Amino acid sequence: MVPVALLFVGAVLLANGLVFLDRVTPRSAVAINLLTGALLVGTALVLLLPSDSASPDGLASAVAAGGFALFGFTYLTVAINSLSNAPGAGLGWYCGWAGTVALFLSMVHFVQLGDARLAWLWLAWAVLFAAFFLALTTPAAEWAGKATGMLTVMQSLSTASIPAALMLTGKWDDTPVLAVAVTQIVVVIVYVLHVADARRRYRSTTTRDRASVTTT
Repeated sequence: MVPVALLFVGAVLLANGLVFLDRVTPRSAVAINLLTGALLVGTALVLLLPSDSASPDGLASAVAAGGFALFGFTYLTVAINSLSNAPGAGLGWYCGWAGTVALFLSMVHFVQLGDARLAWLWLAWAVLFAAFFLALTTPAAEWAGKATGMLTVMQSLSTASIPAALMLTGKWDDTPVLAVAVTQIVVVIVYVLHVADARRRYRSTTTRDRASVTTT
């Protein structure tokens, strides 16, 4: 069930990334956010209810359940905000908190569970939540939206759809950790470069507009 749920995370990340890129309207992404959010929360319950967190397997199930719930509540909130035309600040602050949780879950996978592949995915998701926080609650909202959308689309493939496909076909455990790490680092570098370029262009436009107002 976990790979299937992760596969649909890829779908909803793609849809939400396209919203940031103005290729999809927020309302048209409501259904996929609602359905995937409900699926992830349901998956979290299935993983959590029979688990004993004192055992290694129980700890892994509890951590997975927390991760799926983290994303599930995100998508349900996105859907409700779109339906109610609510501002995104509340969601942005939630994403700031979720980014911290994602970083913690990454450390748990590195240190306690010994699963470096998933640890790298959680590091990537920590960056994604941080990007949402910046784009929804800070002045970066003026210029970081497109870069955030691009990061979301890239991560829909690199952290969800492709890993889920590898899990479903039994090839995930054979995937080199270095390949997973390099892929996520490259994606984040591309995002940072696009953010820097967008910030530069925004500052240049703002300075030019101010100069135009001054001369008139």
